[in-house]
Amino acid sequence: MFRNFMYKIAAFMQGRYGNDKLNTFLLIITAIIYVVNLFVRSSWLFVVMMVPVALYIFRALSKNINKRLYENRIYENIYTAVTTFFKRQHLKIRDFKTHRYVKCPYCKSQLRLKKRTGNQTIHCPRCNEDFKKNILF
Repeated sequence: MFRNFMYKIAAFMQGRYGNDKLNTFLLIITAIIYVVNLFVRSSWLFVVMMVPVALYIFRALSKNINKRLYENRIYENIYTAVTTFFKRQHLKIRDFKTHRYVKCPYCKSQLRLKKRTGNQTIHCPRCNEDFKKNILF
């Protein structure tokens, strides 16, 4: 009986998009709003919670796979940019006593330098350009 039900679900999902990282994010947002709603008990918060659930169901059952892949790629680009920013901030705080982080004016990459104050000529290994930078502290 249960096996027949699973076969029917698998046949129904044939050709549909399914789950990805954006859908997982939508479920996490839904869970967070649900937990907040347990304490606040607000009907409008319940309606707000239903929006990511509806998006999740729409995306999972969609047959327009290329559009859903494009949406997921945009989400992953944003996710990577945000996590890279916070990782870099963590490294700056962790290495504050021993290193300084400087942005190359040519290629905009972050360079990690040993802690030395004053005017320095810095060579960027990414773009092979030299530039001067005054490191104050």
